[in-house]
Amino acid sequence: MVDLLWFVLTLILLAAETVVLVLLLVLRWKTPRTDTRETRTEYLQPNYNEVAGFRLAAYPDNEIIIPQRCWLIESEVAELDFVIVPGRAMSLRVARSGTMREPTNLTVNGYERTEKYEIDGLTVTQKQNTGRYTSISWTRDGFDYILYSQKPEMNMVSGLAVPFITNTRAEETWRL
Repeated sequence: MVDLLWFVLTLILLAAETVVLVLLLVLRWKTPRTDTRETRTEYLQPNYNEVAGFRLAAYPDNEIIIPQRCWLIESEVAELDFVIVPGRAMSLRVARSGTMREPTNLTVNGYERTEKYEIDGLTVTQKQNTGRYTSISWTRDGFDYILYSQKPEMNMVSGLAVPFITNTRAEETWRL
């Protein structure tokens, strides 16, 4: 009788431990990541065919807007860093529609002002904090685009929106 009692108690304890372990695994699985660092891979050209299946077929490149670095973030978002003469910087992110990762430092405090307007037949959304972060986003041919600057000059992003929106194109390469 005592042996049976110990056997039943052991089974109950094992069942309780199993329930606790399952709950821990489930709760840990659903806990969002607090790590906001992105995995970036630098490329020589904005052709991400082998990993992401797309490339940037066109983007501004002139004496004022100079491409500097090409990245692939988390194997799905392209980012090009540009030098804007004289001595300013902007970045352009491109991803398939629905997979865009907004830069976290742009969205931490929200935006003071948001407005929508049309350029080249596309609806453009501009978000900004005066003297701080500014971003412009649009969608074209199955790709989302975000043009942003962390330290913009007054109206710099708005002034450069037209050349970026009209001259930037991404295209699928897996199906080519």
